[in-house]
Amino acid sequence: MPTGHNRSRWIVVVIVFLFLLFNQLMGFFVEPITNLVSKTSTLVDRWITPILPVDMIFMLIFFLVWGVSFDRHSRKRLLALAGFLWGATAWLMGISPTFATFQISTAAFGISRASYSGIFAMVSDLFKPTNRGKVLSLLLLTQPFAIVLGAIYENIIRLEETWRWVLIFFGAIGLLITLSIHQTIEEPKRGGKEPALTIFPLRGTYILDWDVLKQSLFKKSLILIYLLIFLGTVPVVVLLTGNQVYLSKVFGMAEVDIYLLLLPAMIGVVLGYPVGGVLGDSLFVFKKYGRLLPCLLGFLVPPIFLFLAFRIQDIQGHVYMIYLLITCFFMAFSLPNLFASIMDVTLPEVRASAGAVGLLFQTISIMITPVFFSIGQNFFPIGDLILGICIGGWVVCLGISILLLFWILKDIEELRRHMAHRSYLEARLSRMEG
Repeated sequence: MPTGHNRSRWIVVVIVFLFLLFNQLMGFFVEPITNLVSKTSTLVDRWITPILPVDMIFMLIFFLVWGVSFDRHSRKRLLALAGFLWGATAWLMGISPTFATFQISTAAFGISRASYSGIFAMVSDLFKPTNRGKVLSLLLLTQPFAIVLGAIYENIIRLEETWRWVLIFFGAIGLLITLSIHQTIEEPKRGGKEPALTIFPLRGTYILDWDVLKQSLFKKSLILIYLLIFLGTVPVVVLLTGNQVYLSKVFGMAEVDIYLLLLPAMIGVVLGYPVGGVLGDSLFVFKKYGRLLPCLLGFLVPPIFLFLAFRIQDIQGHVYMIYLLITCFFMAFSLPNLFASIMDVTLPEVRASAGAVGLLFQTISIMITPVFFSIGQNFFPIGDLILGICIGGWVVCLGISILLLFWILKDIEELRRHMAHRSYLEARLSRMEG
C-alpha cells in the first residue's frame, strides 16, 4: 500500500481520536457545570436536572438518527456538522444568560455526542478486517482518557469561577476539529477494504436500504453482541463508581489516597484496550470467531482476581493494586472486539446504524447502573454488592459469549458471500467501462 495513503488514513484516525477525546471530556464537565448553573435557578430546575440529564437524554434519542444518516449520506460532511454543532453549542452554553437557555444548548450538545457511530463505521472502511480491532481499541481509549483528565482538571481549574471559559475553550476545540475534518478527511468507499472488494476499484455506490437494515439489525449474533455490550458495561460502571465509595466507607480512605490506589486499575484499562484489540485481530486471521476468544478471557479472568482483591484486608499493600490492575486489564479486552465483531457481520452500508445500536445499549447501561447500585446499597453491604453485581454480570456474559461462538460464524460467512457477489458485480462494471 502506498506510504501516502497509510499516512493519510492515520491522520484521519488522529483527528477523530481528538474529536472523541475532547467531546467526551466536555461531556465529563457538563454535569458539574449544570449543577453550578442550577444553583441560581428555580427549585423545580434543581430537582429536574439530576433526574433528567438533558444531554444524555438527547444523546439516546439521536443515536439511531445519526446512525441511519451516516449510512445514507456523506460521513465526512455529517461528522463536520456534528463538530460544528458541538463547538457552537459549547459557546452558547458558555454565554447563556438563563438556566433555560443553558439547558437548550446542553440538549443540542447531547445531539453531537450521538455521532460516534459514524466515526467507527468510517474508520472501519479505512482498514482491513484484520486491523480493525486494534484501531477501534485506540478510539475507545478516549473514554478512560477523558475520565482521567476530567478528574485531574476538575479540581485544578476551579469550575465555580471559570466554567464559562471552560465551555468557550471546548467550543473552540470543536470548531478547530470541524475545520480539520472538512479540509483533511477524504470520504472512504463503503466496503473498500473488504477482502473481496480490494481487487477492483469500487465504482458502485452503496447506501442504506430499509429492508436490509431491518434484516441486519435483528441477526442473532448482533442481538447477542448488544446484550454483551449492555451487560459487560455494568461491572465497569460499578467498579468505576462503587470502588471509590467502598474504599471510603469501609476503610475510611481520603479522596486523594483513593485516586492513588485506583491508578493501577486505570493503567490496566488503558493497556487492556490495545492489547485486546491486537490479540483479537491476530486470532481473527486464523479463526473467524477469533475475536471472541479475548472476550472470553475478558469475562473469565476479572471475576477471579476481583474476588481475590476483595478478600485482602490490607488494601495499602501492593497485592490489592496488582489484583485490581489484572482485573481491569482483562476487563478491557471485550469492548474493542465486540465493536469490531459488529463490523464483521454487517454490510458496510449498515455499520453506522448497527454501531449506533451498540452505543445506545452501552449508554443505557451507563445511565441506569448507578441508580440500581445506589438502591442496592440500602439492602446489602457495599463490598458484597460490588462483588455480586460484577461477578454475576461477567458470568452471564461468559455464557452469552460461548453461545455467540456458534452463531457468529454463520453471519460472517453470509457477509463474505455477499461481498463476493458484490465483487462479481464490480468486475462486470470494470469490464463494461473498459
